[in-house]
Amino acid sequence: MILAALAGGVLNLAFLPLQWWWAAILAIGVLHLTFAHQKAGRFFLLGTIFGLAFFFPLLWWSTISVGNYIPWLALSSAQALILGLYGLLRSWAIRGGWFTLGYSGVIDALGSAVLFVALEAVRSRAPFGGFAWGLLGYSQIEGPLSRLAAYGGTTLVGFVVVVAGVLLARTIDVAGERGNVFLWRGIQIAAVALLPLLASLAPLSSRAEQGHMTVGLVQGNVPRPPLATFAEQARKVTDNHRDETLRMLEQHDDIDLIVWPESAADLDPRVDAHAARSVTQAVQAAGVPIMVGTQEFFEHSRVNQHVVFVPEGESIAVHSSYTKQHPVPFGEYIPYRDFFAKISSDVEKVQVDMVAGDKPGILDVPIGDRVVRLGDAICFEISVEDIVRESVELGAKVLIVPTNNASFGDSQEAAQQTAITRFRAIEHGRSAVQASTVGISAIIDPRGRVIDSTELWTAHHLVAKIPLRESLTVADRLGIAPVLASGALALGWVLSGIISGGMRARRRHHSDI
Repeated sequence: MILAALAGGVLNLAFLPLQWWWAAILAIGVLHLTFAHQKAGRFFLLGTIFGLAFFFPLLWWSTISVGNYIPWLALSSAQALILGLYGLLRSWAIRGGWFTLGYSGVIDALGSAVLFVALEAVRSRAPFGGFAWGLLGYSQIEGPLSRLAAYGGTTLVGFVVVVAGVLLARTIDVAGERGNVFLWRGIQIAAVALLPLLASLAPLSSRAEQGHMTVGLVQGNVPRPPLATFAEQARKVTDNHRDETLRMLEQHDDIDLIVWPESAADLDPRVDAHAARSVTQAVQAAGVPIMVGTQEFFEHSRVNQHVVFVPEGESIAVHSSYTKQHPVPFGEYIPYRDFFAKISSDVEKVQVDMVAGDKPGILDVPIGDRVVRLGDAICFEISVEDIVRESVELGAKVLIVPTNNASFGDSQEAAQQTAITRFRAIEHGRSAVQASTVGISAIIDPRGRVIDSTELWTAHHLVAKIPLRESLTVADRLGIAPVLASGALALGWVLSGIISGGMRARRRHHSDI
């Protein structure tokens, strides 16, 4: 159990702040060493311990946003149980006696990998729309395997990490291997070394296909400590973004589009006079579209939107808007509110539930004498691969990621989100513009490289000329096929183990009679 916990801790080293990509392979290898020679019932326990040791540190930022430990404990434990389920299902799969075959290491590695990424796909989508944080693929953003994102997304990258990790484990524990053990050990070591090397050769393209666009990104910052009332805070934040926009315009006169983050104007400029004045001043001064994060309130609900304002005479007009499709459960809305209210009074902190939009994350924005289609993913939506992929399939030339990280303090949440945005840029071969109220804001090229970025809790702006691209990557063309394939193969591996294991048990029973 100590070794399983150690493996979970090692997996954290592959994520921020260290981002030692190879640590993920080592962690998976150590986890599978703990499984060796154990009874099936302990696989679930070891997998869960591994998960707890990984998710507790990774998701520590959730204690800051809510102000207590209950959501952190619940969220981390729920994610860890998925890894426990991985251990349990794997124990059923290997009942089939694959380990008695000379090529058992290969079968074990491939079967374990499809099972692992299939369960990652499940937890990314359910319950309540899923939670796609801490996927193995995101741990590889600084390593050669990240290039495979363009060929199969998180499914392929995670698959290769697990294959390498299991092969690494089996080079150490060769009990049960038949034939020339040293030959198999050599082959497995070579495979572990070759996988990253081959991945580093995968071609990526970042050339412009439909010209360029100069984008200005504004990070206005948020008062610390917060102002007394919501209205005071919201108006000050909007004014900050207006002021930083004006400073940016003093230095740059060739900007095509300006991006403000999520919650840059929590008081809707279409309704609130003060917010309208601040946004109007910025748009009129710029003379180009500004994308503004705001909320629209209804009688018993609200929506999170990114709205494109354009100059119109001496005023401004709404050109288009996108409504967030994936509100965060327990953060932006409370599912089964009556039930959870009996468990914790913290549900009252979300007084008005946010409802989901029903249209794809695309915005057609006038840029000079042309219209450019942009993909929009608000905040945590950048981790929802289906939402981002849909926007690219519908013709998005650039990815826009408005976010508000103010609730997470100085934690690693903002940096973790930036890593995910970088992964999405590689996956879809698109530049990405991540605009945050307090940081981290970044402009990222189609290869996932950060062109420029900001620090936390600063007022700042970024300007960069980025390529517009229309071609689809292999990952885009495959769509959800890798997810479905991993699920089908994982199910087949587990069922074959259960069935053949049962047949072996019956044969032993008859031979004993």
